[in-house]
Amino acid sequence: MKGPVTVLKEKVQLLESEIKELKDKYLRALAELDNYRKRMEKEFNDYKQFSKVDFFMKIIPVLDNFDRALSGAELNGNFEPFYKGMEIIQRQLREALKSMGLEEYSGLGEPFDPYLHEALGVIIVDDRPENIVVEEVSKGYKVGDRVIKPAKVLVSKRKENELKQESKEEEKKEKIEGGEENGENNRN
Repeated sequence: MKGPVTVLKEKVQLLESEIKELKDKYLRALAELDNYRKRMEKEFNDYKQFSKVDFFMKIIPVLDNFDRALSGAELNGNFEPFYKGMEIIQRQLREALKSMGLEEYSGLGEPFDPYLHEALGVIIVDDRPENIVVEEVSKGYKVGDRVIKPAKVLVSKRKENELKQESKEEEKKEKIEGGEENGENNRN
């Protein structure tokens, strides 16, 4: 039969070996997690790099066409073919960007939306409702639901509302001025 001290020593030894085993498992798990993080970081960087390559592969032909069009314009004084070439290159660039997920959007005739549009000013109108995009200075661009560049627009504002607001402000001033005079007269 074992004495109480021997039993306790055996328990301590058993617990110490469990602690050592758990510490070893913890350190291995920590190392695996660190390796996983490094591997994911490398894969993410590789993905970013390859997505750039895909983008560049679609844009390089556009750059080549710009070079050809510019060198052709130097040799030929006629700018009509140059203009037509620029239109073709612009269409090619738009198609390349669209294939990468870039969407071009307008806002003409639609209600002003501060998420999609950047108001550069207002145009006073009589025949249209307020806060409608009436002129577009530049188109907007988005990828999926994320706006990359809002459309720069001019927004309608009703002329009659300005006049009504000005007349209401004048009436308020008159009431205030009239009320002060009456208030002063009553005090004296």
